[in-house]
Amino acid sequence: MTDGIDTRAAPLLRARRFAPLFWVQALGAFNDQVFKTGFLVLLTYRLAAEMGLNASLHNTLAGALFIIPFALVAPTAGMVADGVDKARMMRIIKALEIGLMIVGAVAFHIQNLTLLYTLLFLMGAQSALFAPIKYGILPQYLAPADLARGNGMIQAATFLAILLGQIAGAKLVLTAFGVTTISVGVIGIAILGFVASLFAPPAPPVGTPPKVDWLLPRAMWSIVRDGRAVPGAFRAILGIAWFWFTGAAFLALLPPYALEGLHGTNGVFVLLLSTFSVGVAIGALFCARLFGERPTVPMAAWGATGIALASVVLWPATAYWRAGVDFTGPLIGVAAFLGDPLSWPILGCFTVLAACSGLYVTPLNVVLQIEAPPEARGRFVACSNTVDALAMASSALLAAILVGAGLRQWDVYALVGGTGFLAALWAVSVRDRS
Repeated sequence: MTDGIDTRAAPLLRARRFAPLFWVQALGAFNDQVFKTGFLVLLTYRLAAEMGLNASLHNTLAGALFIIPFALVAPTAGMVADGVDKARMMRIIKALEIGLMIVGAVAFHIQNLTLLYTLLFLMGAQSALFAPIKYGILPQYLAPADLARGNGMIQAATFLAILLGQIAGAKLVLTAFGVTTISVGVIGIAILGFVASLFAPPAPPVGTPPKVDWLLPRAMWSIVRDGRAVPGAFRAILGIAWFWFTGAAFLALLPPYALEGLHGTNGVFVLLLSTFSVGVAIGALFCARLFGERPTVPMAAWGATGIALASVVLWPATAYWRAGVDFTGPLIGVAAFLGDPLSWPILGCFTVLAACSGLYVTPLNVVLQIEAPPEARGRFVACSNTVDALAMASSALLAAILVGAGLRQWDVYALVGGTGFLAALWAVSVRDRS
């Protein structure tokens, strides 16, 4: 038994202690990306031209509006989560998602930019409210022996849902009935997520409920300060933040890398994105099999080393590809890209990089859940969300500076990804303290 939940061996996807949370997270991640990507594509290819807007500037603003709530809202959400039944809080948040999606459907149809931006911010806030539950509730539902497997499955489902949501949003929104299809779809998916949440077992608070700080900036500072007081958990938080720092740089530069670096069509971008997302899912799923039931921080060194090697090797792989490309000719489609053997090293690098990302971040998530005090898991997950958001913002700033200084996307990949060697050395150095 774990906090009152039956933990007898059973396939997790058929177990009430796991399946509802799994589907709530997967459906929520899918919905976020359908709405966000659909909005960005609509903005880039239709609204920007109609309104005379700078598409790149507004895409950057939209990305920031979705990420900022994770730094601002997650700390207070973590305090709330530690003082209430997390399953009940999950249901309230999923009901809120239905309301947001209904308003989002209206915003899509009237194509009001202010309302769409507001909805994007509120969706980020709603996701930030759920973030402390997603990983904070797992130790209450799963036995310690199942934590690595459960985390891997949640991580894999999240990345695959993000991929499918991005593809659906990008492909549907500009079609004849795309706006209507997306509107009906996001409402329907939100309802399914709410229904799934109804089956989640109770997850009552452990210990004395904390005092909730509703002053968001102060809560953000205090939750990071409190997180530092538990070194074992905070080391995992810092390690996870490096993953998001690196991943944000790779994903932000992926569209221009596909276009300018590889001279590829949007289909090539989708192919690379798919390779990345599937690779992370595979790495996350294999974590428990490779590292056993109790991962530690030093185990993440293998993943960090793989990320660094793949990032560095991607540099000459890109150079070899570019040497054979006619950049004055038409863009290269997916079939032509895959048909050229020089593309295989590039795809191999992305596959290895992504799989090693899953191997890197999954053990650290487990360590965070184990090391965090049971009565404060929501707050520690929220602390991780806050540090992650700050890391992603820093990554975007650094990437902009490096590109502005004349570096190409694959140069930035090699530099940022190459810091994985430092991350690996850090992980190994934790051995005697973990």
